[in-house]
Amino acid sequence: MSKIAGLAVLRATGAVVHMWAIRGRVLAMSDHPDVPSARSGAFSGTVWLQDDGRIAAVTSSRQRAPDGFADAKVVDVGHSLVLPGLIDLHNHLAYNTLPLWTEPKQTTPFLHHNSWTRAPTYSASTTWPAYALITACPAELLAYVETKAIIGGTTTIQGSPPMNRPRDGWLVRNVEDETFGTGDDDRIYASVLTDKPAALATRAQRMRKGSAFIYHCSEGQPGSVVAKEFVDAERAGCLQARFVAVHANAADPARFKAWRAKAGAIAWSPFSNLWLYGRTTDVPAAQRERITVCLGSDWAPSGTKHVLGEVKVARLVSDDLGWGLSDEQLVAMMTSSPGDVLARAWRRQLGRLQPEAIGDVLVLRAGARANPYAAVVGATERDVELVVVAGQARYGTPALMAEATSQPVTTISVAGQDRSLQLTHADDTATRWQWADVVARIEQVRADPKGEIEKAQTTIGAFAGRLDQDEAPLRLALDMPTGLGPVGGLPKDLGDVHVPALESLTHDAEWLKGLVGKGFHGGLLDDLSRYYPTRGG
Repeated sequence: MSKIAGLAVLRATGAVVHMWAIRGRVLAMSDHPDVPSARSGAFSGTVWLQDDGRIAAVTSSRQRAPDGFADAKVVDVGHSLVLPGLIDLHNHLAYNTLPLWTEPKQTTPFLHHNSWTRAPTYSASTTWPAYALITACPAELLAYVETKAIIGGTTTIQGSPPMNRPRDGWLVRNVEDETFGTGDDDRIYASVLTDKPAALATRAQRMRKGSAFIYHCSEGQPGSVVAKEFVDAERAGCLQARFVAVHANAADPARFKAWRAKAGAIAWSPFSNLWLYGRTTDVPAAQRERITVCLGSDWAPSGTKHVLGEVKVARLVSDDLGWGLSDEQLVAMMTSSPGDVLARAWRRQLGRLQPEAIGDVLVLRAGARANPYAAVVGATERDVELVVVAGQARYGTPALMAEATSQPVTTISVAGQDRSLQLTHADDTATRWQWADVVARIEQVRADPKGEIEKAQTTIGAFAGRLDQDEAPLRLALDMPTGLGPVGGLPKDLGDVHVPALESLTHDAEWLKGLVGKGFHGGLLDDLSRYYPTRGG
């Protein structure tokens, strides 16, 4: 790793990374020649983590420690699975405190992404509360939504809200904000709004130079007007290996053939597709053209809590439509597949446990004889025992976190169990940030959104320097259409803003109950309750 890249990792985590290892049932998701293989996919072994945040080696239980690790601490997780950290390739984090949304007057599935944003209740239910939180408590908002991701095993996520300056202290890697020191050519660019042909042509040129482009494209029902968006992307030259089409469920699958020569990826969000449109992406058609399919949990108003929840929806959809997707294929959609896609730009491997890959690791509780892939698909938040980002333990059971890190942690309750979280404030990454303080600040804004918005606007207006300076007030932007009638994302009368109660971090009983009789999934999503039979997570 270059000096610049190493500094970027340390700046982002706000902690010193040390040499250590995790021993358990390793599900490496790798075909690297130096990684042991097993017929079942998992083997008894150890993942060795370097002090630069990368993986030094992956060994079987019969192999000795690699050079330089003779005195390294080894955290033994028993029969639990040790696998790559999960990657969520489609999200909108700024909205992930909100409840599931439906338009009460809508009796038929929406046609496309320009339909529901014009619904009468969309702005008040989604845009206004999200705008209140990004304005009045941006740091606390980010802490809450990233925590929601990490408790589901997520280590890398797409869709962090645009911000005015670099931010320290993140919990999970943010795709658009990550840099590895080689300039713009390895950046991941994204667009939620539909680009004009000229802009798409510029994106295509950047991809030829090495960057990647994640583009919301043809989201809606097959044959609707937004199907043209995929055609426009094709004509602009975007169908390249570093192009990620988000959704593409309205696109004509026959057009996927044009992508086969340099196939990129589709970010598949089946829950959101079914909730809004009653239909989802033709995954088998994409796979036939060698297009990589990756999972994304979208956002709270029409999505699951995190990608570990989304994979269960993928399982239900595949079974219902007779697609025959295996558990191994589904696990790949949130590990090795998106890891390979991101590596095409970053030239750093994620999503696979192998030498020199980024040291993002997830430990999941599983029985000694459990099929490893089925165990991952069926795992809930209660099964997440340890999450490691760039070699640094960030979240897990109190016992494992005490073994893995000496950094300060705060305690949170997840599905009735205590978990330790390495949460540091964006303005002071050496100091522990208490979870209770994060929640209390959000509740303060909820209690008086008008007053808190006005105070924040006054603070921002009083800052005399440039807003991209480190000492500038943190400002976030929303990355979704604002809907009907807002002024700058807010109503003319701030007294009309209502921020709903914070959503739970887990797929709990209340959330599962809210699926029944709502949305346009025809009851298919009701079956998610079988994965959360007792405490809802």
